[in-house]
Amino acid sequence: MLPLQTVVGAADRTEFSFVEWLFTRSLVKHRHARDPTRWCSVPSVKVHQVDRIENRTFLKRYMQRREELLEERAGHSCSALRDIKTWMGKTLSVRRSVEEICRCSESGVNLNEVLLFHGSTHGKINGILNGGFDPRLAGLGTGAMFGQGSYFAHNASKCFRYAGDGGSSTGLRQCVVVARAVLGNPHYQEHMCPDRRLPPANCHSLVALTKAEGGCVDHREYVLYDKAAILPLYLVDFEHLPDCGCCMCSP
Repeated sequence: MLPLQTVVGAADRTEFSFVEWLFTRSLVKHRHARDPTRWCSVPSVKVHQVDRIENRTFLKRYMQRREELLEERAGHSCSALRDIKTWMGKTLSVRRSVEEICRCSESGVNLNEVLLFHGSTHGKINGILNGGFDPRLAGLGTGAMFGQGSYFAHNASKCFRYAGDGGSSTGLRQCVVVARAVLGNPHYQEHMCPDRRLPPANCHSLVALTKAEGGCVDHREYVLYDKAAILPLYLVDFEHLPDCGCCMCSP
């Protein structure tokens, strides 16, 4: 049985390998923090530790939200999420104990369940571990282009600017959260909407499109306005290597 309060412990070898693979394959180039005309290198990092997050309250809340979406959809799948590699499914699964309790394919209805990354400072991680993701805290110190929700990315490197505890020199140590999210029927957003508090009618989440897709960001952002739709799974502790020339390390 999962613990009632959050317990954080080292992932086993299989989980570590899976999360490390998921993390490293998602790394991409980003613009320089001070010179937006300049693109930096793909990050060069080493994953030091992967910790699993277990909390019965988080899981029950997430399962209840999934059931609500299943009832709302009345047996009909949501519009399939476009262009994302982190689908939850047989070929991309996570912790066995969670999958046995909360399977994605049990109903045959697509709810757009995915694995996403969230960057946060070490100081704010405790709040996530104690209460989950709180959309009311969106944008504190970082801004909220798409309203008051919890922000995620399918590229782990998108989170690096939000995960740093100050400083941006080579050897920077950071932490990123891996979460399972049920996006339901997504709304594709092209422009900024900082005053939004809920997704549009008949939608359950917001996907900020890239400039290449007609949007306003370089890399997609996923915004959820309901904490029950997000299940924290892992903490990834990593370090930028001496040769890293990413947007965090590049002078």
